[in-house]
Amino acid sequence: MGGGPLRRGHHGRPGLRTAVRPAPVRTRPRAWPAPAHVPPVHPVPLPVVLPGQTRVWAASVAENAAAATARRGELDREESLRADRFRRFADVDRFLVAHVCLRDVLGTLLGTPPARLVIDREPCTACGGPHGRPFLPGRPVHFSLAHAGDLVLVAVAPVPVGVDVADLLPDARVHTAVAGLHEDERAELLALPRPARAAAFARCWTRKEAVLKSTGQGLSHGTRQPYVGTAAEPARTAEHQVYDLPVPAGGVAALALWTG
Repeated sequence: MGGGPLRRGHHGRPGLRTAVRPAPVRTRPRAWPAPAHVPPVHPVPLPVVLPGQTRVWAASVAENAAAATARRGELDREESLRADRFRRFADVDRFLVAHVCLRDVLGTLLGTPPARLVIDREPCTACGGPHGRPFLPGRPVHFSLAHAGDLVLVAVAPVPVGVDVADLLPDARVHTAVAGLHEDERAELLALPRPARAAAFARCWTRKEAVLKSTGQGLSHGTRQPYVGTAAEPARTAEHQVYDLPVPAGGVAALALWTG
């Protein structure tokens, strides 16, 4: 979803596919009625130890697509409009599973029906536009959402949090993608044997995007900062602690917690 460095399903992120999409080739209703019986989605807690009340859930798109489609009526108007913009059924499924699972997790934690959760956006920390971090007005919880391929991740924390997941790139694309990294990260990657670069690049990129998502700045204002490293252990930034997350083979994921 290809002009950016990583292949993933995360919608609307700079550094991925930034070309304007053509008009959808099919139409869908923008408000679906809630089913009489609410089918469950199944986000599963990741087996990772994180500080405080920070938790991460994972969900398979294939295993949850039918239930998420049936529960599309729980989404708000903006979410439904975003789902309408996708042309491919696979992208629609990924988006619906991600957002229904997010509402399911938050609703369970807060004791609120998922459809009644109001999700808003903070102003962007870089430009002030209405596309900063998502948040729940009046609720003392922070969250982040990511998806790539068949995998959806939902992170919840008591402090600003960012989570990201991506598939590995072919070696040939890694060579061109390193230009967007910190100069020390580029040097680290180019010093590695070519077969090791794809995994190292993915580690670096997901760490970097997790940090930027936690601030609400995103990738549109540059990806060279902060330095997060390419080694097996992530570097700590001035205001964030970064963690690599265990996900199925072929994918890489990271989480960033604000510590400033």
